[in-house]
Amino acid sequence: MRETFSILFYLKNYKKEMSVKLIYCRISINGSKAPFSTQLKINPNLWDQATNRAKGKSKSSIEINNVLSKLETRINDAYKTIKERRSRFDAFYLRDYIHGKIQNKENVSILTYFEQFLKEQNERVNIGDLSDETFKRYELTRDRLKDYMKEKYERDDMYLDEINISFARRFNLFIRGKYECGNNTAQKYVQKLKTVVTDAWGNGYLVADKLVRHKLKHDKHDPTCLTWNELKRIMQKKFYHARLERIRDFFVFACFTGLSYGDLKSLTTEDFELKNDENDWIDKDRGKTCVNAQILFSAIPHLIVEKYKNERRGNELLPIRSCQKTNAYLKEIAVLCGINKNLTSHVASHSVFSFFLKINSLQNIPV
Repeated sequence: MRETFSILFYLKNYKKEMSVKLIYCRISINGSKAPFSTQLKINPNLWDQATNRAKGKSKSSIEINNVLSKLETRINDAYKTIKERRSRFDAFYLRDYIHGKIQNKENVSILTYFEQFLKEQNERVNIGDLSDETFKRYELTRDRLKDYMKEKYERDDMYLDEINISFARRFNLFIRGKYECGNNTAQKYVQKLKTVVTDAWGNGYLVADKLVRHKLKHDKHDPTCLTWNELKRIMQKKFYHARLERIRDFFVFACFTGLSYGDLKSLTTEDFELKNDENDWIDKDRGKTCVNAQILFSAIPHLIVEKYKNERRGNELLPIRSCQKTNAYLKEIAVLCGINKNLTSHVASHSVFSFFLKINSLQNIPV
């Protein structure tokens, strides 16, 4: 595609004065247009719109034309300089470049910065400031981003300043189309992208955060819940694949405790204790809210813990798989059990059984 580049000088109203107008410059590159004020003022009767210059040979006109010519030359030179370094850039980048707003970090790509960002987040994981699951979600966002740029832009990487609202919107559509997920799931990836771009802006890699005004719109819907009969169907189903049996057991554990996937995965033997009432309890801080939760253990979760105690790694209470694999297997389980619902790890905390568990004693739950 042929690239277009042009420079235009034009007049714009200056406050409420009719006798004087400001001279503006507009840089255009491939459809992107970046206007800015030259800080020069002129009587509109002395402006030649055809030549984009001041009329006549008065001292004032000559001075204005000299400034405009020098500015035009500076813009052209900057365009050629940037063109030698980068294959793609827009009018806003060129405008910021001539105004000295582009720093030495100008050629950093989104994936290069993403890797730097991931290293910092991994340090947070190591000190317990970030959950391992959130870190993996960032890694998955990076991988989805690679696929997106390759498929939609035919590029292995892109510069940070190319990431704009249009890019983010198309990223959402790409995720929903290729990976067959809903808008709310896709927006989680876009949110992670926004976080990385904002971090880059905060560290001086961007003149402006182009995603700051991008609003993430989520679809409102009632959470998927299981009835007690549906949960019993899952519990009583005989699976011929160990992977499905394992995921079923962990899902049932979550239903009986009301714990989220993140809290379930982070459970340790230290969170599991016998209290003075001679009952087993889970005593831990919830990952998302940091609120302490004390959950009474019933017989079924206790049996699940005993079943997998020889498969523990370190001090983990249950050998939980990744959230992505868990949700994939839960969809298989839903089909095999004849449950026409989108079964995910999140459903466990909304099931009727866990709801009763949160507000009543175990004996009051209808079985």
